[in-house]
Amino acid sequence: MPTAPRARPMLLPLVFLATLACGEKFDDTGSSADGGGTDGGGTDGGGTDGGGTDGGGDTGPACGSTQGFVHGTVSGPYSPDPNPYAQVQAVSSDGTIVPAELGGDGSYELNLEGGSWTLRAMAEGCPADDLPQVVEACQDDLVDIHVPPCDVADKPNLYLYPARPTPTRVRLLSTDRQRVVASAPAYPQDGWQGLALPDGSFQTGGQRAPYLFYELSLAPWQSRRMQTDQGWCLPQEGAVQAMAELLGAYGFSAPEREDFVDAWTLDLPPSPDGYAVYPQTEVSFAGQVEIQPRLPLQRLWLRVEDGAGCVEGREPVVVPFDRSGPHAVEWGVILHDLAR
Repeated sequence: MPTAPRARPMLLPLVFLATLACGEKFDDTGSSADGGGTDGGGTDGGGTDGGGTDGGGDTGPACGSTQGFVHGTVSGPYSPDPNPYAQVQAVSSDGTIVPAELGGDGSYELNLEGGSWTLRAMAEGCPADDLPQVVEACQDDLVDIHVPPCDVADKPNLYLYPARPTPTRVRLLSTDRQRVVASAPAYPQDGWQGLALPDGSFQTGGQRAPYLFYELSLAPWQSRRMQTDQGWCLPQEGAVQAMAELLGAYGFSAPEREDFVDAWTLDLPPSPDGYAVYPQTEVSFAGQVEIQPRLPLQRLWLRVEDGAGCVEGREPVVVPFDRSGPHAVEWGVILHDLAR
């Protein structure tokens, strides 16, 4: 439930200015111009603020500002407490973006022109649902925002196999509601640039990486679009090795499968009921990869869930990747309802 706004010393100048804008006029002697200088002759106008109409003429404060004030606290995604790392912005109907002033304690403040806006918040790479907000002039709106936990494309390993050493740029094309939450080598804003080598490694910044690694947050609609109609039910014991064998069925090489085992042997959360594993071979809607010069790219993400509700007999037909000629491949994992 929304809570009453806390007193914030930093807002006192704003409140003072808003008060002046809303009908309180002062002369240079400090006396009020409403009601003869002292609220209706020094006695509140006979007890009614200047005859009952704020000094014999005004009918009440009339705000002259065109802006409204929106503020609140952002919590989540993994705690109900305020998140000091949250970010908030408002987007108008014509596409104008106004970043919020952040308090460093999970609080945010926005002064917005009257009209229709959308509030957008993110925390720890996870986006909150868009919140429509109608802003009215001089109105103070308290809007607390909770960011729900989000899925993450976890540890995608991207291997490039050009015919010969090739200067290459690789960019991750995601929506403005996503974030690259981890990467190795560190992902620059304009993408990785370096030398792609025929053995799948990538040389950049004077270092040679065996593959390109990243983790990408997913918006709720992207998670919902993942297919969960066909998959495998795997027991907890030996699950990582079983998933590596599934990668082999799609055509991933022994070294690529070894990378998978190394990545997940200690990091796959326990699940006494086993795992439901749903293969995703079309994931461009969740994040595109642009490779220049172009290499054909084939991708496999495994969406892994708690296996309590897994239904046997709905195994997908596996179509092995075509790995002839120069190409690129990628594997990744999405831990949908498993906490690491």
